[in-house]
Amino acid sequence: MSAPCYNLSMRVKANGKLNLALFVTGSRGGLHTLDGVMHSVDLGDELEITESAEVRVTMRGAECDEKKNTAYRAATLVKERYGLALSADIIKRLPVGGGMGGSSADAAGVLVAAERLLGRDLTDLGAEAGSDVPFMMRGGCARVSGTGDELERRAPLSFTALVVNCGQVDTAACYREFDRMGHDGGDPTAAIGDVCRGIFPRAPFNALLAPARALQPRIAECEELAKAHGMSIYLTGSGGCMFVPDAPRGAEELFSAAGFGCFTVRSAATGVEFLA
Repeated sequence: MSAPCYNLSMRVKANGKLNLALFVTGSRGGLHTLDGVMHSVDLGDELEITESAEVRVTMRGAECDEKKNTAYRAATLVKERYGLALSADIIKRLPVGGGMGGSSADAAGVLVAAERLLGRDLTDLGAEAGSDVPFMMRGGCARVSGTGDELERRAPLSFTALVVNCGQVDTAACYREFDRMGHDGGDPTAAIGDVCRGIFPRAPFNALLAPARALQPRIAECEELAKAHGMSIYLTGSGGCMFVPDAPRGAEELFSAAGFGCFTVRSAATGVEFLA
C-alpha cells in the first residue's frame, strides 16, 4: 500500500457477482456457514467517495435508508477505527434484493477507496461489515466458505450470462425459510470441481433455490419458461435474479415478453475498479 493521502475524492465501480455454487453447511455465531464459488461480473454500482466531516451515504436508482445499509456500516467502521469520515454517493445499477451482492459491493467500494486513502489493508473491516464483503473487495473468482471470511482464490473464468430478474427476495427471510423447510444444503462438489479445472460449471448449484422459490413465485415461472424452451437456468445468491449461461439467440426477448427484466453480464477479474 502507498503512504496515506488525504483530502481526495475518487470514483469507483463496485462489481456484482454470481454464485456458481452455494452450499449451506451449518451455522456459526448466529450466521449460516457456506461453501461455494463466487465470480465477479462486469455490472456494478458507481460510487463517488469523498473525505467529509461526517459519515454520509446517498443513493440514486434505489431507495436508501442512510443508516441501514452495508455501505454506511463500512464507512462507520472506518471512522471508528481510523478517524476518517467518508461520504459515499452511489449510483445504483445492481438489482436490489437480486442475489448479485449489490449491498456488499457498495460496502466493498467504500472500503477499497478507504484503503487507498489510508494506505492500509482493510479486509478485516470487510468481514465486520458483511459476509460477502471480503470477496467483493477483491473479486475475481474464489471458493468462499465459513461465514464468507474464508477465501481460496481461483483463476477467473471467462463467460457470458443472461440475467433474469424475478423480483426481490429478502436474504434473511430466505435463510429463515431454508431452516423452516429443513433442507440439508445440497452438495456443490461437481460445480466447485469444474471451477478448479478452469471451466464454467456444467450445473451451477444453489441450496437456496427452494426457499427463494417459496418466497418469490416468479422464480418458478421463470424456471418453467426456461425449461419449456430447452434452457438451463440457475439462481444466484438468495435470489431473485437467475442466470442462463451462454443464452441462445432470442432468450432475452422471450423473458422480456413474459414481463421479466433482463440484461447480459460478462465475467470480471476484479471486485472494485477505480474510475478516471
